[in-house]
Amino acid sequence: MGKGRNVVVSAILFVLLLLAMVLSLGVGSSGIGFADFLSGDRDAFVVLSVLRFPRILAALLAGIAFSVSGLLLQSASSNDLASPNIVGINAGAGFAVLCFLSFFPSMFRILPLVSFLGALVAATLAIVLSSLISSVRDRSTLLLSGVAISALFNAGISAVSALDPDVLATYSSFSIGGFSGVYLSDLAVPAVVIFVAIAFSFALSRQLSLLILGDEIASAHGVDVRMVRLLAVVVASALAAAAVTFSGLLGFVGLVVPHISRLIYGEDRAKDILGCILCGPILVVLADTVGRIAVPPAELPCGVFMAVLGVPFFFILLFRRRKSSW
Repeated sequence: MGKGRNVVVSAILFVLLLLAMVLSLGVGSSGIGFADFLSGDRDAFVVLSVLRFPRILAALLAGIAFSVSGLLLQSASSNDLASPNIVGINAGAGFAVLCFLSFFPSMFRILPLVSFLGALVAATLAIVLSSLISSVRDRSTLLLSGVAISALFNAGISAVSALDPDVLATYSSFSIGGFSGVYLSDLAVPAVVIFVAIAFSFALSRQLSLLILGDEIASAHGVDVRMVRLLAVVVASALAAAAVTFSGLLGFVGLVVPHISRLIYGEDRAKDILGCILCGPILVVLADTVGRIAVPPAELPCGVFMAVLGVPFFFILLFRRRKSSW
């Protein structure tokens, strides 16, 4: 794709993102819209500024974080089925949250920090296990390590749930993934982590692009293949873990969006990261908006619609991989 076409496509995606955000701000299960806001209705002001606006920002940040995280993981593992779940982020965060709610139910304000630490611990365990078994450059070892760590933490979740069933009600909404009840104060620290990690992602983009040509060619161009793969996994883990703190265990964003970005921009990782930054929020903001207006006055979590989209997409990828191996 030429440079001029890249600019045009990026501009179109940016406009679509703005339109999605405006649409999300103006509609909801309450029926309050821009007309009520412009008329000076105080309730409309509260709904749009205190409830919907932080929710849109949360969806924006989560879309960026999970999408770029998935792209980095797919690049590091050379596996197009990889997503943030590969390093056990969801299971690790869920286990940490469930344990914390069980032992300290009144200290829910620091729940985002707990889930963040749990996700990073799980990611670290997966990376260390992969390195001990083989290396991060082995595309299958990291996947299998992530599955093993996820299974371990999921077993822990089942055990804690059996011992303390009272925490299940709180955990259920967290496990689905969504942005109900998100406030601006919840986004400050995760936003800083996400922006810093995005900067590191762009710094790694050239080396990741060279990895597409093969480890030998990348090494010939001065790329430390093992270190680049390891750094990509660490940065991807930080991105997804930061998003988990306010979005819950939102799935499939990191699987679907990198494929869309590569379809648009090709195999240039810097451009693919930009594509994820634009496409990810569009998808997540629209999914959250649909969830708010699908069954009024109730709301469906964003994670429900991402699963509806992501599961068929996953099986399509599996079918394509099987077909290509015939």
